[in-house]
Amino acid sequence: MPLLSWAVVGRIFFPEKVEEGGYILAPFFRGISVDLNFTLSLALISFFSIQVMGVRAQGLGYFSKFFNTKRMFKVPFFGAMDFLVGLLEIISEFAKILSFTFRLFGNMFAGVVLVAVVASLLGKISILPSMIMMFELFVGVIQAFVFGMLTMVFMAMATQGHGDEEHAEH
Repeated sequence: MPLLSWAVVGRIFFPEKVEEGGYILAPFFRGISVDLNFTLSLALISFFSIQVMGVRAQGLGYFSKFFNTKRMFKVPFFGAMDFLVGLLEIISEFAKILSFTFRLFGNMFAGVVLVAVVASLLGKISILPSMIMMFELFVGVIQAFVFGMLTMVFMAMATQGHGDEEHAEH
């Protein structure tokens, strides 16, 4: 059942108590980018696209940056270091998912809260809430641009090799 339906069902079957003469502002509609599930799904799509782009550019050698054991038995100390760097690369790849998710969610949610606070403080007497909504539209465009640019930069990084060039032995 979509998120909107759950909000409607929740308001119908579990109404909140209101004092005499009071009211509750309960929005049934909200922007989809304010939902953490949506931003997480965008981040996962971006993450898998980055991985697919890396595999298409480098073949299965793309995964050697995560599991680098080429020098493990030739030079044990540096081989162990390469293995630990590979583990850090795995952690950084999964950190991209969290970074994408919470960057977009945080900025969009902050905008909704800002509009709600200004609208509740000023009420219907000012044009300021509508101006802030236009500013939020601008912020949304900027966030889409940042999300797309970060995805493209990470894709470009995935297509590059990860130190396969030969170095002089020390």
